[in-house]
Amino acid sequence: MAGPSEAKGFLFSYSGDSGTRAVEGRVSPRRENFQISKPREMRSVTDLPMQAPLSLERWFSSRRRDLPWRTPPGVPRDPWQTLLSETMSQQTRLEVVVPRFEQWLALWPSVEEFSRSQEEDALAAWAGLGYYSRVRNLLRCARILAQEGWPRFAHQLRKLPGVGPYTAAAIASFAFGEQVPMIDGNVLRVLSRVGAIAGDLHGGPGKRRLEAAATAWISGRDAAVVNEATMELGALVCLPRSPMCHSCPLAETCRACRDGQPERFPQPKPRREATDLEAEVLVLINEDRILLRRAGAGELLKGHWTLPERSQLRLETPPDDCGLVRHAITHHRIRWRILRSRERLGRIPDGMEWCPRPLLPTRLVSSLPRKALEQAGVPI
Repeated sequence: MAGPSEAKGFLFSYSGDSGTRAVEGRVSPRRENFQISKPREMRSVTDLPMQAPLSLERWFSSRRRDLPWRTPPGVPRDPWQTLLSETMSQQTRLEVVVPRFEQWLALWPSVEEFSRSQEEDALAAWAGLGYYSRVRNLLRCARILAQEGWPRFAHQLRKLPGVGPYTAAAIASFAFGEQVPMIDGNVLRVLSRVGAIAGDLHGGPGKRRLEAAATAWISGRDAAVVNEATMELGALVCLPRSPMCHSCPLAETCRACRDGQPERFPQPKPRREATDLEAEVLVLINEDRILLRRAGAGELLKGHWTLPERSQLRLETPPDDCGLVRHAITHHRIRWRILRSRERLGRIPDGMEWCPRPLLPTRLVSSLPRKALEQAGVPI
């Protein structure tokens, strides 16, 4: 950073007959004089790699939040806690993750102990966090790790079930000290604004520019510290809307901030159209038991216990109409018409079974059938 008497550099562009050019110069702190150097071709962020400034690390040391999976600076994290916290944090708010993380560790403090658990127990412990393929993959992953041990590098960790580039980099960086960049939504937002990286950053040339910027960002620094500091900055300061540029340690080097349009970056990811799903769902009560079924392949709740649809059972008398339940799951808008009946059945179809009400909390891990039961007057 320039001292009180040092001149600061600047870069601006102009358009002329020969196209867009970049002009460099220097300006004194009092902004009384500046000198313009000869024009040169405008270069992309990959041509001008930027290393994370020390101001980011200084900011992080004073603003670092106390989270249960974090360790003191310089102390490697536990790989199991890193895998668990990163898996839980996908698409889930931090205030929800923290208590659930602590509850999970009380049940399974090590990957070896979790590897011996049953899938239904893991699903029940995950109830309410959503995206249940995550916990299934976590269990598959734990069983491999308990047998083969922990890979130490990101490219090896990516071979584990459900472990993508970001989670692999997190484990490699935080637990094993690999000098590898991490790119989550917060890092993407910070770096796209610092370098004013336009275009779609989720694929193609835009993604490659972002990856090059992320690699340059951690160069010559402790990758674990810079990665975590950048994520923290994105979570607390460089917000998607109304970023707090006035209190950002990168304000002087951020091109989007200097241009006065930080919210222009990053370019929004194209949204996927939602699919509408409708069904008539039956809450069939037999004394203190509820009829459940396992959702089959191709269904939204594949492999989970849920409620049968009206079309799957033959009733002699019309069921009671309890109204509608609306729900949204991964690009699906769901409308269930909830029907209730106490009719006695003979033989129930394959794939269905009666569940005593005290066991419903461990069987119904998705909030959708729980909503349906509540709508039918049978709260869990």
